[in-house]
Amino acid sequence: MWTPQVFQNAPQLWEEARAHGLCFGWAQAARDAGGAVGMLTLARSSEQLTDTTIADNQYKMAWLAQIVHVGMANMLKRKLVPESEVVLTTREREVMLWTAEGKTAYEVGQILSVSERTINFHINNVVAKLGASNKIQAAVKAAILGLLY
Repeated sequence: MWTPQVFQNAPQLWEEARAHGLCFGWAQAARDAGGAVGMLTLARSSEQLTDTTIADNQYKMAWLAQIVHVGMANMLKRKLVPESEVVLTTREREVMLWTAEGKTAYEVGQILSVSERTINFHINNVVAKLGASNKIQAAVKAAILGLLY
């Protein structure tokens, strides 16, 4: 619940909220499976929040915070992490899995029974798709983005 103590380290935020008529509020944190965190705040100008009001609505608020968080995270993820929309072909994924294991292009070629040139072709495609500067960065990005499964 909003109290002067909650805004003790952010007095300007408290003043701005009150200047806009927002005097009573409730903030609910949310976290998704990827570790992203967020917070939803509902506020109003009148009628102090009571313990009963909060108790009666806490599950609804937690549900709403999660739904809003998922929607906002998906929207922002595309904008802030455009690589999250990348799709790798089965062969690109396979090549990057071996690359992430530390195999050279020659070794991956031997494992997959294709030429080293073919492996480098796939690696270069992934590097370009992920906007990476080299195959190591591409392998790390692919792993972080969950593309190597």
